[in-house]
Amino acid sequence: MKKMDQKAKKKKLSPSAKGTKNFKKMSQLLNAKNFSQKTETPVVLVVCREFLDILGFDDIINDNVRWDKDQWAVSPATLARSIILTPFLRDDKRCPLYRIEEALEGLDLKLLFGGNYLRSDFNDDHLAKLLDRIAEAGSTGLFSRIAANSYVNFKIPVSHIVHADTTSHVFYGECEVCEQEGYEGLNVTHGHSKDKHPELKQVMTGMLTDEYGIPVYEQTLDGNTADSTWFKSAIQYLQGLFGDGCSGYTFIADSKLVNKKNIEVIYGDKDPIRFISRCPSNFNSKTAEKAIKQAYLLNDWEDIGICCEDEKSKRAARYDAQGFVKTIYKNEFRLVVVKGDDAESKVKKSIEKEKQAIVDDVKKSFKEPFSCEPDAEKEIGAFLKKHKNSLFDIKLSVEKVVTEKRSRGRPSKGQKPPTIIEKFVVKLDKLAENEKRVEECKQDKESFVLITNIPVDEENNKQILQDYKKQRVIETNFEELKKPTMVSTIFLEKPERIEALMMLLHVSLLIRVLMRVITRMNLKNESEPPLIDFAGRPLMNPTADKLLRLFSLHSVVTVGDEHIIYSKSGKADHLRKLLELLGLHSETG
Repeated sequence: MKKMDQKAKKKKLSPSAKGTKNFKKMSQLLNAKNFSQKTETPVVLVVCREFLDILGFDDIINDNVRWDKDQWAVSPATLARSIILTPFLRDDKRCPLYRIEEALEGLDLKLLFGGNYLRSDFNDDHLAKLLDRIAEAGSTGLFSRIAANSYVNFKIPVSHIVHADTTSHVFYGECEVCEQEGYEGLNVTHGHSKDKHPELKQVMTGMLTDEYGIPVYEQTLDGNTADSTWFKSAIQYLQGLFGDGCSGYTFIADSKLVNKKNIEVIYGDKDPIRFISRCPSNFNSKTAEKAIKQAYLLNDWEDIGICCEDEKSKRAARYDAQGFVKTIYKNEFRLVVVKGDDAESKVKKSIEKEKQAIVDDVKKSFKEPFSCEPDAEKEIGAFLKKHKNSLFDIKLSVEKVVTEKRSRGRPSKGQKPPTIIEKFVVKLDKLAENEKRVEECKQDKESFVLITNIPVDEENNKQILQDYKKQRVIETNFEELKKPTMVSTIFLEKPERIEALMMLLHVSLLIRVLMRVITRMNLKNESEPPLIDFAGRPLMNPTADKLLRLFSLHSVVTVGDEHIIYSKSGKADHLRKLLELLGLHSETG
C-alpha cells in the first residue's frame, strides 16, 4: 500500500484525454492573434446617459468646476457621470469610489462616455480630485442648476408645491478634521439618528421636491442639525429665490416646521409663502388638542371621502374633517381637524398590547410575596400610580397565605409547636377597559390637526389634506437615497468630499425620479395600459424600481463597432415601448 502511494506521488497528474480534446478548439481560438472582444452594457445606463445629456449636465459641470483641459485626461463631467451611473450598475450593494474602475469592466465606455477612455481613467485618485473641485465650486448650487433644467428640457409642468424634509446618513470613520480648533466646514458628528444608530457619527441631508417628487434642492448638513432649523433656512432660500412671487408657492413639511421662530420667518415677507403642516401637540398651549376636543364636541364633520392618489384602492381610508380659524402670533391660521376611519384596528392593537404589558408588569412587580400587608398595599399604590393613565381599570388584591414551619426529623417528646408564617401575595383581580380613556385613545388614533395659512376659498379641507399627504413623495426619495446602492453609509474622510458625493448621488436620484414621473405622465395618454409588465401584466403607475427591473432584461452588446440589442425576455417590443414612455423612442427615430 505504501509503495502504491509513493508511485502516485511521483506520477504527474494531467487532464483526461477526453477533456483535452473538448477544449482543443477553445485553445486554438485563444491562441489566435486576433479575436473579437464583446462588451455588454445595460440599456438603463444608456438611458441615464441620455437623461444627463438632456439635462445639460456636462456644460453645467465643466463650466463651473475649475480644471485644466491640458492636465485632465478626462473632463470633470465625464468623471462625475461614472459616479452617477454606479447606483444603476448593481442592485445588491454600494459601489465605493475605489471600485468604480472595477465596476466599469465589461462595459462599452465609448457608448457611455463618448470617448476612447480606459477603465484606469476612472481611478479613485481622479475621482477624489473631482470631488474636491465640485465642493470648491459649490455642490448645492450646481445641483439646483441641473435640477432646474428638468422642467424646460423634459417639458414637465412647473409645480408650485414644495415638499421639505431631512434625513440622516451613518458615517464610518473618525473624520478628525471636524474636531480641530477653528474648523468651520461640514461637521460630521453625533446627532438624532433617523437610522437608529445613535452610537455612530452622521451627516444630515435636507431636500426640497415638487409635488411629483422631483428634487429641486439638496444640502448636506451637520450631523446634529435640527429639522426645525433647516426648515427655517429652506424657507429663507425660497424667499430669496422667488422674491415677490414666493406667495404663489406652498411649502409643505412635517410638524417640526411649526414653531414661533419659523412662523416669524414665514411672515417676514409682505406676501408670505403659503404652508401646510401637521400641528404639533405642544404648539401654542396645545392648540391641536383643543381643536380636536372642539371638533368632537360640535360633531359637525364633513365627509371628504378618500384622499389618496389611488382612490380605487381597497385599502384606502375615508376621512371626515372640520375646519376652524384661529389667530396665533397676530396672524390668522386655519386648523383642519381630520378624522380617519381606520382607527378601529389601531385602537384594538393598542388595547391588546397594553393589556399584555400590564399582565407582564404584575408578574414582574409582585413576583415575590410580602412579609406584611402594609408593604403589599404600598407597592399596589405605586403600581396603580404608574399605570394611572392606562386604558384599563386595574384592581389588585392582597391575599394572606399561612404556612407552618416544622423542625426537621422525627418529632420528639416536648417538641416546640410549628412556627406559623404569614406571607401576603398580590393578585390581579380585574382588568377592565376604561371606556372614557379608550374613547380618548380612539380619538387620538383616528384624528390629527393640519395647520395652514391658505384661505378656505382657495383650497377646501379635502385639498389641504391631499396636498399634505403628497409629502410621501419626499419620504420615498429618502428611501431610494438610503438604499445600499446609493448612500446607506459613508466612508469618505474629507467632509467636503462627502458634500460633493451627496450632490452627485442626488443627481442619480433625480434621474430615477424623472424616469418614474415621465413614464407615469405618458401612461395617462395611453388609451389603455400597455401589457409590458412582468408576466404580461398591464403597466400601471410603475415605481422607479419597477422600471429598473424591466430595463434589466435588456442590454447593448458591442462587438467591434457593431451594436446589438440583447433581450433576455426576447421581447424587444417591450423595450421599444418603455423607451417610448420615457420619450426616448419614436417610430421614425
